[in-house]
Amino acid sequence: MSNPVINTDLTAKARIRQVALELFALNGSDGTSMRAISSRAGVTVGLITHHFGTKAGLIQAVEDDLLDGIANAIAYQESDESVDGVVRKLDQRLLDHIDDNPLVAAYLRRMMLIEGNGAGSDLTERFTRLALRQIQDLRRHGIASTSREPEDQVMQVMLVKLGQVLMQPFVDQIAGHLGRDPQRYQLSLRKTRSA
Repeated sequence: MSNPVINTDLTAKARIRQVALELFALNGSDGTSMRAISSRAGVTVGLITHHFGTKAGLIQAVEDDLLDGIANAIAYQESDESVDGVVRKLDQRLLDHIDDNPLVAAYLRRMMLIEGNGAGSDLTERFTRLALRQIQDLRRHGIASTSREPEDQVMQVMLVKLGQVLMQPFVDQIAGHLGRDPQRYQLSLRKTRSA
């Protein structure tokens, strides 16, 4: 992954979060020092501790920002479209958000797959709760089926959408080796409403 350009228009606090997201995604939380973050962000370590307290506080802020972005991307929006149309739009908005924010996917991969037993377990729990809230909201709006357990629907969402986000580089490589377009292997939640 190339070094993204740091947006200098951001506040120092937002710039610290952006740099922390980048370095945590590349090196993991244990492999990233506060000094490395401060150096890349062009701030002092003292400013990081002023805003976030500890490294754990900074990780929490990075994940809060990451989850808020995903929640906004997948929030249900009133529509006169069919159920399939709404679900396709939700799918696409999530994929667009990930495409626009590649460090989000890299961070999720690192924290959920590589550091999954430690630092990533809280993120996985928070992501699961976000998915459950979305399913409950979609059920209230008649988009997701009420004939299935919401926990089963959450599992499907996590396997299909999160699985796609986490595994996309692997899928792209396999498709490339087969001479196929990776877009052909995109997963969809269109079956979310089925019994």
